[in-house]
Amino acid sequence: MERRKFLGAAGAGALAIGALASSRPAQAAEYNWRGANLYPRGTSYGDVYQGFANWVETASGGRIHIDMLFDGEGVGATEVLQATSAGLVEVGFPYMALHSGEIPAGIVELGLPGGARYLDGLLALFYRGGWIETLREAYAGIGLHYVSPYFQPAVYVITNKPLNTLADLNGMKIRAPGGYGKFMAQFGAQPVTMAFSETYTALATGVIDGCCSSNLIDYRDGKFYEIAKYFYPVPATESQVSPIVVNKGVWDSLPKDLQDVFTLAGVWHGQGQANESTLSTGAAVKEMEANGMIWGKGPDDADKAKWKAAAEALLPEYEASDPFSAKLVQQQREFLAKTI
Repeated sequence: MERRKFLGAAGAGALAIGALASSRPAQAAEYNWRGANLYPRGTSYGDVYQGFANWVETASGGRIHIDMLFDGEGVGATEVLQATSAGLVEVGFPYMALHSGEIPAGIVELGLPGGARYLDGLLALFYRGGWIETLREAYAGIGLHYVSPYFQPAVYVITNKPLNTLADLNGMKIRAPGGYGKFMAQFGAQPVTMAFSETYTALATGVIDGCCSSNLIDYRDGKFYEIAKYFYPVPATESQVSPIVVNKGVWDSLPKDLQDVFTLAGVWHGQGQANESTLSTGAAVKEMEANGMIWGKGPDDADKAKWKAAAEALLPEYEASDPFSAKLVQQQREFLAKTI
């Protein structure tokens, strides 16, 4: 099985927020916000989003309060970006694979095959490789302030019947939004876009035959493995990156000290997501294996070549999609050329 480690560690952001939190007295909230994220309540990552809201309130001395909305609680997972841009909610945590038609650069940001693999590389790409500046400019164009990225582990393909070769994907209906869909389509699969909360029922009723869209913890939490129990052992991407975004008008009206608190909270959240990934992936795999999950055999040389070629084909396609995507792809190439 070709699983990859996802490196996470507690970072300086958490320490900085702790210092801010201890230095401010509690007081009534000046800013009452709503935040929308893509997960249903009660999932592993859902708890991390609530933790973000709690940290913002604590670190701001109670000046910012965020009511966290989970998928199905007023804003659906496919509506998070638009709701935040329109000001229906103040802060959003969108899954950019569900918003490829709204901002193509978000698909490059999410992670295409062949990009930076581990947390240290992703952090350097964003904060030293120019990505965060490019993304802030791109998101500003749709009325959003890009606060910071957060990180989750690799995406795997799971199906309701074995994949003995990549040819077996031909004709399968796979939940694979955004770039994942373009990747799967190269093997003859039919990509389908849907929210996380809709996926189990779609698998159970035969609307889809599998997924290429989530990490291993998500597959465990959603119990997708009960139906799509065959796991292809090579990840489609080594990691996923998602943004924290705030309505631009709301952000611009926020005092500078609270902008700084919120930005530091975003760094803390990125570490929190990475830490959850590091601590929970192994346990998720063991639980799924104990309940019938099956790792498929590794690809032969011919399928390895096809997998690599399909991944490489996505970069020029997204590079040509819009100027921001082109800049991100170029920055990634330059960054990877400097690293080992």
